[in-house]
Amino acid sequence: MQNFSDDNLVKWLKLTQVKNGLGPTRIKKILENFGGLDSLFNADNLELKSNSYFTTKILDNFKKIKEANEEPFYKIIDECKRNQITIIPMLDNLYPEKLKYIPSPPLTLFVKGNIELLNTGKKIAIVGARNASQKALEIAYNFGLELSNKNITIVSGGARGVDTKAHTGALESENKKTISVLGSGFFHYFPRENEYLFDSIIRNNGLLISEHLPTFSGSRISYLQRNRITSGLSDAVFLVAAEKKGGGVVQARITHLQMKPLFCPKLDPDITPQDGLIDAVNKYGAISINSPNELISHIYNYKLKSLMI
Repeated sequence: MQNFSDDNLVKWLKLTQVKNGLGPTRIKKILENFGGLDSLFNADNLELKSNSYFTTKILDNFKKIKEANEEPFYKIIDECKRNQITIIPMLDNLYPEKLKYIPSPPLTLFVKGNIELLNTGKKIAIVGARNASQKALEIAYNFGLELSNKNITIVSGGARGVDTKAHTGALESENKKTISVLGSGFFHYFPRENEYLFDSIIRNNGLLISEHLPTFSGSRISYLQRNRITSGLSDAVFLVAAEKKGGGVVQARITHLQMKPLFCPKLDPDITPQDGLIDAVNKYGAISINSPNELISHIYNYKLKSLMI
C-alpha cells in the first residue's frame, strides 16, 4: 500500500489506537483477511465477530474507536502537513524494510527531512551516556565525523552527551547525513537545548523520526523504546559509554536481540561511565575497537560470515 489518502490515514490512526493486544502482526492479519482498511471499517458486526483475530476486548475497543469523532485525526494530519511532517504507516512502501523485521516494529512513523535516508545507504548508530567523560565525547564526535566522511549515515537519539556529539560530528563532515530518533513528538523536542541541533539536522539534509504523535511530550518509557528503532534502522551499533543501569545497556540488549553487530571502545579509565560497556562485552558480545576503520572491517567480516551460514 502506498500514498495513503487522508481518509485512509484517519482509519489507520484510529486502528493503531485500539488497545488490548492489537499489535503489528495482528493488524496485518486482520487487514489481509478483510482486504484493506476500507473493507475493515465498512464490515458489519457479524463479519467482525467472525474474524478469529478479534478478541472480545479488541472488538469492543475497535467499535468505540471506529465510531469516535474523526475531526481530531484530520487535525493531526493537517498539523503534520503544515509542519512538513510525513506520516508513514507500517503498510506504506516508504516504511523502512529494516524496521519491518524487528520485534515490535513501530506501527507509524512521523518523519521530517530527507525521507530517502530511511531506505538508502549504510547506517551506523553511535549512542551512549548523557553524562559521558570528555574522552568519551571526543570518541563519539570523531567516529561521527570519520564514519560520515565515508558516506555512512550516523543514527542517534539526540540526547545530551554522546548522542549530541555523534550528530555534531556527522554534521561537520562532508556527508552531513544523520538521523535522530526522537522519544517525543515533533512539537516537544527534548532536550529543549538541542532544538538548534534538530533544526541543523533538517537544514543539512538529515532526518528526524518519531513513532509518536507530534503532540506527545515524551516519557521515560518512550525514551527507552526508541532504542529498538535506533538499532533497527542501523547496520551496526557503537556504544561509546554506558552506566550499568541505563539506556545504554538497554540499547546493547536490544541490539543483541536484533542480531546486529555491537561495538564499544577498548576499555580505558578515561572513558566513563564504563560499567555498561563491560556488560555489553560480557553479556551481549560487544566487540572492542580502536578506530572507525576497525569497526567497518568487522562489519564487512560479519556480513561475510552471515552469507556463509
